[in-house]
Amino acid sequence: AGDYQGWNPGNAPQIASSKNDGDHEGYVQVNAGGSYEFKLTSQADWNGTNYGDGGAGSLSTSGGNLKFPGAGGFFRINANTTSNTFSITQTTWAIIGSLTGWSSEIGMNLNNGIWEGTATVGGREEFKFRANSDWGINLGDNNADNSLEYNGANLVLPSAGTYKITLDLTNPGYYTYKVVKQ
Repeated sequence: AGDYQGWNPGNAPQIASSKNDGDHEGYVQVNAGGSYEFKLTSQADWNGTNYGDGGAGSLSTSGGNLKFPGAGGFFRINANTTSNTFSITQTTWAIIGSLTGWSSEIGMNLNNGIWEGTATVGGREEFKFRANSDWGINLGDNNADNSLEYNGANLVLPSAGTYKITLDLTNPGYYTYKVVKQ
């Protein structure tokens, strides 16, 4: 919960732990304006454990506000409530694959928390989603079920045509994509 959304934990985006190991992760869209300050809450109000900035990448229950770097954007938040550490990475997303020769990207646009891009291909092509023009954060689909995993298998555009491709990072721990032929 933070300045960017009215300091209301009940309406705040969530980050999630998929293994109940204290490791939480998720993405947050922050519009330009305000202080960019926030806290992590353990429940949808201020009555639980609340985490702030303990300095040097550490969380503290008595720390000041955390702060998004930059003037708005789309951020990946990692927080571990066992080791009391956190990181925030601003991200922009693109499509890369055999459709671009694996050497360039097709930029995606952010629309209400969903990343959208269009690709025109001459035949079957593979691709992945990649953040910040770097392989450090990339998503693929290991199970061919439209859910994504970090460093997952290549995705496939099955035949020639123009495709609208969307990347949905709004449900922490369960990221999905859609490919629709135009």
